[in-house]
Amino acid sequence: MSIHLSPAKYPTSLSVNSEVNTHDYHDQYWHSLYYFNIYRLIISISLVMITWKFQFSDFGSHHYTLFLYMGSGHALFSSLSLLLTKLRHPSFNWQLIIQVIGDIIFFSVMLYASGGIRSGLGDLLLVSLAGAGLINRGHLALFFASIATISVLLQETYSLLTIDSYPVQYAQAALLSMTYFAVACLARQLAKHILVSEQLAKEHSIDLSNIIQVNQLIIQ
Repeated sequence: MSIHLSPAKYPTSLSVNSEVNTHDYHDQYWHSLYYFNIYRLIISISLVMITWKFQFSDFGSHHYTLFLYMGSGHALFSSLSLLLTKLRHPSFNWQLIIQVIGDIIFFSVMLYASGGIRSGLGDLLLVSLAGAGLINRGHLALFFASIATISVLLQETYSLLTIDSYPVQYAQAALLSMTYFAVACLARQLAKHILVSEQLAKEHSIDLSNIIQVNQLIIQ
């Protein structure tokens, strides 16, 4: 009995498996972004309903109408983002950048309409920053934290200049900004561990596939 191993068959099969794994890995990004947009839509609708129906005092305390407009605008923005994510156009990175920066802008205006940092709306950006960092595997996490920090400080300065008897809250803004960077760094580290785990799982899958192929060839 002779065993004949075809040199061409082995790498070809590996190449196909590798392409499939890459395709599945790419789909994970889009699926994560899709569920992230569902979360954003739920948050925006909840904010509008809480403020409109239950007249929650902290939300929209300075400018009630502006808060409702921004909350409704964020809900529409999240719905459009959900549709574009489903269509997968434009590219993944551009969608994530536009969505996170959009969140920062909408929440900053809603912070102003609610009287500043004391409303607690700034904390909602923590979830967006953490989610974006994990979804994109740590890329751009610090960039998003920087944009959020600049936005919060600009909002605080504008509130101080335009709202009568506005209490200075730069200390709270600084603490919130530090929290943004801490969450971004944590999300980046977690993303690195996820990448390592995924790489190990992919390597084990390839090794297992190789063993199965060798066993099949030996049996033949």
